[in-house]
Amino acid sequence: METTIESSLRRQLLLYFLLSAFTFSFLVLPHQAGVSVPIFVLIQAGFLYYAAPKKKPLFVLIPIFILALNAFISANPMWRIPNLFVVTVLYGAMAVCMTSGISLKDTSSTLFLRLLETIYKAFARFPLPFRWVGQVKKERLPIVQRVFIGIAISVPALLFLILMLSMADMIFSRTVERFLEHLFAIIQLSTILRILGGILAGLFLFGILYGTWTVRGFDKTQNENRQRTGDCIILNIVLGAVLLVYTIFVIIQFRYLFAPPNSLPHGFTFEAYARRGFFELLFLTGVNIAFILLTVWLTKAQSGGGAKLTKLLCLYLCAVTVVLLISSFYRMWLHGADDGLTRMRLLVFGFLIFECLGLIITFFYIIKPKFNITLVYCLIALSYFLLLNLVPIDRIIARDQVNRYFETGQAGIHYTLTLSPDAAPEIARLLQSENPQTQESARAYFDALEHTTGWRQWNLSLNRALRLGR
Repeated sequence: METTIESSLRRQLLLYFLLSAFTFSFLVLPHQAGVSVPIFVLIQAGFLYYAAPKKKPLFVLIPIFILALNAFISANPMWRIPNLFVVTVLYGAMAVCMTSGISLKDTSSTLFLRLLETIYKAFARFPLPFRWVGQVKKERLPIVQRVFIGIAISVPALLFLILMLSMADMIFSRTVERFLEHLFAIIQLSTILRILGGILAGLFLFGILYGTWTVRGFDKTQNENRQRTGDCIILNIVLGAVLLVYTIFVIIQFRYLFAPPNSLPHGFTFEAYARRGFFELLFLTGVNIAFILLTVWLTKAQSGGGAKLTKLLCLYLCAVTVVLLISSFYRMWLHGADDGLTRMRLLVFGFLIFECLGLIITFFYIIKPKFNITLVYCLIALSYFLLLNLVPIDRIIARDQVNRYFETGQAGIHYTLTLSPDAAPEIARLLQSENPQTQESARAYFDALEHTTGWRQWNLSLNRALRLGR
């Protein structure tokens, strides 16, 4: 149950709503917002440190700041929308830490329900600030009514007066026209949308902070499901059959894929054999991990020979999944060796590395399932996502493609020229190419760069690209 709050705290929450709405609209929502985005997070950190009931959970603002820093150090727009969703979840996680805490021993269902409930209630509290503003003391109500009546009478009277005076005096009419032009130049659809976006963000952040003061806590047992148990005999039969097929597949991988190309059977070419099956193997790694987690969850409360055999089979399946990851990585590596890096290939390489890290932790989970592996996976995924926000992936891709161009004369230059200004230092090398067409394309890339229009749009990557293009 949510409790009523005192008037001083109510004023703080209303101030937080107004501050968040204004700063989000002014600092985050402008077109190509740059340095102003991390400034918004710093303002949030300062106010939350003053107004939040607990200070330790504010460490969640560190990954939020890293995500905001992407808008300043990178001109790649691909992370703007995903970052917004991730930040929403992180704010919810911060509120959960303040109200009931997060532990590795909590079950996945409990954590998910607490997070979902926190975010849902934050949206459900949208009408609350307006309801507070509407709760005016009775003695002030007549004054408010008279003010609105006066405004209602004044507006049509002023319109009529301005219309008549404009018809009577041409200079006055021109002055009114200029004033209206300036007014409509300011009040554009984009401005209205930014204001509405700021209000929505302010209402959400208000709902998050309000919940940290009013939510008593979360009963960790109310949403716990009864521990289900699985039949070790059935599970071991399924695992044994699956692993028999996987064992044959692993033997083939070491016999042909990781062996010299001339070891293939007659009629097979190494290029055709090695460059197929990446996505299928990647999908199977996910299926294997899900199957391992389900099996461990069904049998972690059991003991005896059957349960020990299940654990050994899960360890073997985990090892097989590592081989599948290596096979997937190698196949994608061969694609990159021929055609160079792309965004998708680079992201896949990083994903495979972090998935391998998750599998290493899964080995420990199979042996001792005493912690919440789903929460660990989420932390690994968050670490990977934060790394993607900090690493200039477009520059890495452009460096690979431009190096290939100068070495072989063949590379995806057309693809490289579609990358964000993060790639500008590598694309600038194409201005020294002996091919006039390549030089012209590179020059057109720099000429098309959009110049910053204000301090809020100042961005390190774009600023560097503009200097290189001079």
